[in-house]
Amino acid sequence: MKNIKRLILFALFGMLSFAQTASGQTQADDTRESTRLAVSPYAQAVPNDSYTFMGISHPSLNSALTQIGVVVEVIGMTTTVNNAAGRAQIFTVDAGETHRIFVVNQSHSTINGSNSSFTDTRTHLIPTADSAQFGSVRVTTVSQAPTTGTLVGSTYKYENLAQLNIWGVVYVESGGTGFAMEFVGDMQDSTVGGDLTNGASVVSGTTAAGRGIN
Repeated sequence: MKNIKRLILFALFGMLSFAQTASGQTQADDTRESTRLAVSPYAQAVPNDSYTFMGISHPSLNSALTQIGVVVEVIGMTTTVNNAAGRAQIFTVDAGETHRIFVVNQSHSTINGSNSSFTDTRTHLIPTADSAQFGSVRVTTVSQAPTTGTLVGSTYKYENLAQLNIWGVVYVESGGTGFAMEFVGDMQDSTVGGDLTNGASVVSGTTAAGRGIN
């Protein structure tokens, strides 16, 4: 009986430790695992000219867990807090939700932390220095095992980027125009992969965990 109690306490301690690590994350993991990554090759924020807008939607696919944690990070740009934490926003996307991310110069007259239109829990700002900034975007999963399924009822579900739709635009304010961003590694660009031991073999017309940027 004592041994059973010890095992239960050990398991609970492990679960609590994992949850603390996930909730306390302040920057993107330094990973190159393709199963955890999506990338967009270009973004910019130029004062009085342009900014970058992105959306991440959880369409509630049958293969998706109801909550998926993501880290959105700008690469090669000088941010207001110019370190790994200041270059990233970390949040959880629930089923049916869309989160908005703006990469914009810190003195933008409208898109800022003082405007209530941009302070809700589904809107995230990455403020940059007040000079022309050009770079790229890297999206990472919070989960370190995104291709390991969780059995819900009779279906294995995943918390990887292949379950999400990521989209965006570099918007030029003066002309009300811009150009679309491509994200390689989200549900539009992922191939079949993952831990196939968790479920049945893949057949034509079915889906499995995404393989990220491969």
